[in-house]
Amino acid sequence: MLATADPRLAALSNESGLMSCARATFRLSVVLVLLTYGFALAQDSPHIGLKVRTLTADLRKQRKLPDDAQGALVTAVTPGSPAKEKGIAPGEVIVEAGGKAVADAKEVASQIAVASASGSIMLRVMDAKGGRREVSVPIEKRPAQSSKSLLPGPK
Repeated sequence: MLATADPRLAALSNESGLMSCARATFRLSVVLVLLTYGFALAQDSPHIGLKVRTLTADLRKQRKLPDDAQGALVTAVTPGSPAKEKGIAPGEVIVEAGGKAVADAKEVASQIAVASASGSIMLRVMDAKGGRREVSVPIEKRPAQSSKSLLPGPK
């Protein structure tokens, strides 16, 4: 069988035959893109138009946030996105997503993916003064982009 000929590919799939080999090869290529570029070239993935990073102790000091503040710092908001339309701004901190406390940026993306079936996600956002508010943000599919525009290097 082709899928079990290479143990690295076989480990990616429990299926056998040509289709499982193709699926395993695709999964392996996604892993390689993630390892090489640090992101997936995923179109149609759920998004709300935010870029976030984990709130570290250094960022808390820089932003003069409470020492116990945890979450994901909003670093950018896409113009015209659902997050922008709901008033989320760079510098705010997402402390809860989908009713769960957020410890890092990955949890925001994970909760958006989980909530995508419902079409919106409830976020608890903390502003620079420590004030908190809840915002229901619609989830959209990421528009298709050319992989050429996402990859680093000469154009």
